[in-house]
Amino acid sequence: MPIEPSRRFTGPRVYLELLRREHTLELLRYRRENFEFLRPFEPLQDERELVAPEQEALIASYLERASRDMSYHFGIFLQQGGTLVGRFNLNNIVRGVFQNAYVGYALDEAHQGQGLMTEAVAIGCEIGFRMLSLHRLQAATLPWNKGSQRVLEKNGFRREGYAPGYLKIAGRWQDHVIFARRVDQDLDLPGGEPPQDGGPL
Repeated sequence: MPIEPSRRFTGPRVYLELLRREHTLELLRYRRENFEFLRPFEPLQDERELVAPEQEALIASYLERASRDMSYHFGIFLQQGGTLVGRFNLNNIVRGVFQNAYVGYALDEAHQGQGLMTEAVAIGCEIGFRMLSLHRLQAATLPWNKGSQRVLEKNGFRREGYAPGYLKIAGRWQDHVIFARRVDQDLDLPGGEPPQDGGPL
């Protein structure tokens, strides 16, 4: 696994860590508290799965996929207090001539509008490009999700197209706007240097 499971990637207000067994109860709390809020943005979820054994098994599956360089599932934690407030994923990694991953993310309802997701995505992009040597990151948002689109644009993602019936979200095949960022594209982003964890990524 190219990423040590206990490694912490820090920014000014949040840090990312791979979800591990010790995060089970925090993940369960986060999912229960945000179940209704996230429902319009996600595939249909079974509320009966929101129990500790199911979440522990889910985390085990995440780590197994990371061990095979297939996907990486991070928790987003507050620097102050270490509370889990969101998730950032690099999904469906394809190597060879593509070197691409699909970005997914979500943030706790109580922490919306504070710029935390923008910061977390910046950290996640650094991991994808610098640690995993990916060439391209792709993300898809629902057309009406302007907040998510602003997060991507602030992180150098460019709109590439519109995909009708792209993903089955909230029980319906829904259109998505496709964004992508390449490691070699010119960026003019605010905020100065990328987040560090005390040393080079």
